Amino acid sequence: MEQILLESLLRHMENKKVIGDSQHGFTKGKSCLINLVAFYNGATALVDKGRARDIIYPDLCKAFDTVPHDILVSKLERHRFDGWTTQWIRNRLDGHTQRVAVNGSMSKWKQMTSGVPQGSVLGPVLFNISVGDMDSGIECTLSKFVDNTKLCGAVDMLEGRVAMQRDPDRLERWACANLMKFNQAKCKVLHLGHGNPKHKYRSAREWWESSPEEKDLGVLVDEKLDMIWQMHAGGPESQLHPGLHQEKCGQQVEGGDSAPLLHSDETPPGVLCPALESTAQEGHGPVGTCPAEGHKNDERAGAPFL
Repeated sequence: MEQILLESLLRHMENKKVIGDSQHGFTKGKSCLINLVAFYNGATALVDKGRARDIIYPDLCKAFDTVPHDILVSKLERHRFDGWTTQWIRNRLDGHTQRVAVNGSMSKWKQMTSGVPQGSVLGPVLFNISVGDMDSGIECTLSKFVDNTKLCGAVDMLEGRVAMQRDPDRLERWACANLMKFNQAKCKVLHLGHGNPKHKYRSAREWWESSPEEKDLGVLVDEKLDMIWQMHAGGPESQLHPGLHQEKCGQQVEGGDSAPLLHSDETPPGVLCPALESTAQEGHGPVGTCPAEGHKNDERAGAPFL
């Protein structure tokens, strides 16, 4: 039944453009790899021209578990999904209870009023609908892969830094309106380019910390835009892109293993190369899985093959 509803939802979402271009997760024709290539190619191009850029990585707390059911249903109605589908989804979400067990002690049963079912066919699509309006009014470049979100903007001029501060404020207002919240301790800022003023940003009266490197969809990105794919050499994921050279660079990542830096003979080390871009457009699965595994993951999550 969910599979039948999924096909109907996806048709409506495509016809009515419910999901914006910023969302790459569980979206036809897009992937984790395309998200990385599109976002960082834009950042790299401006840094190469001498423009300082900042990337902000907001982090939603327990994103899938905190989507309010009533707000999600109201968004389904706003996007004019048919009444039968909306009512079926409402019934699917309502009527669930849960309790917590700690050291043999049980809490009372409590009605669940939030959360989309993870591992279900419809869960990822419903989550995409719930966060689809997150980028409303955003001035800088915003990119999403399901609940993974990042912002990028030019900060070499004062007005650019002011605009970059306005966007976290907008995201905070969106989170409050949707009864969700950002994990302030995990929201980080990456400063790129020579002469970067390393402006401080804050949201909800808390300053967001600067970081020399950030892990984004399995790729470790640092201030010099060097990119390290965090995977184990010899594993199945190392066969994802046979067109790439995987050179040991001696850089240590979490766990103590050296991670390969992906580059081509024509591309400076650390830059996503044309071979990566071409394989991304061929529709491979998420970073860290082989093509076959990527499609299996999409199928389990209820997404159509890309």
